Amino acid sequence: MFDVSTKVDYAMLIIVELAKSDNQEYLSLQDIADSHDISSNYLSQLAIPLKKANLIISKEGKSGGYKLASSPAEITIRDVVEAIEGPLTIVRCMHEDAKCPAQETCATRPVWHRLKKDIYKLLDEKSIQDIL
Repeated sequence: MFDVSTKVDYAMLIIVELAKSDNQEYLSLQDIADSHDISSNYLSQLAIPLKKANLIISKEGKSGGYKLASSPAEITIRDVVEAIEGPLTIVRCMHEDAKCPAQETCATRPVWHRLKKDIYKLLDEKSIQDIL
């Protein structure tokens, strides 16, 4: 079963909530967590790779929190997914480091390759602005 992880789901939640604020002020993860009844510690763990991917910025202190690093129109769903999970791998043999002995003769490889391409296309086409 193809499954979007809870990490990606909650990372999208962070990004969408920050986008809703119009980047006027920094939002705390605690406020986001409280409004959705989820753990702020979990959101804090997700903020690390989002920040590392330059999707969000942070500010410490009383008026601190998080903001988007760029406009919602410039952030794609793929950006968020890959910040959390890394590049998509539909099946293990499609991973760039995989060494499958049947790679040249595999009957299903073209199907998995097409699926990956179509998923990337959709994730690249949809920005956070589109979600709003």
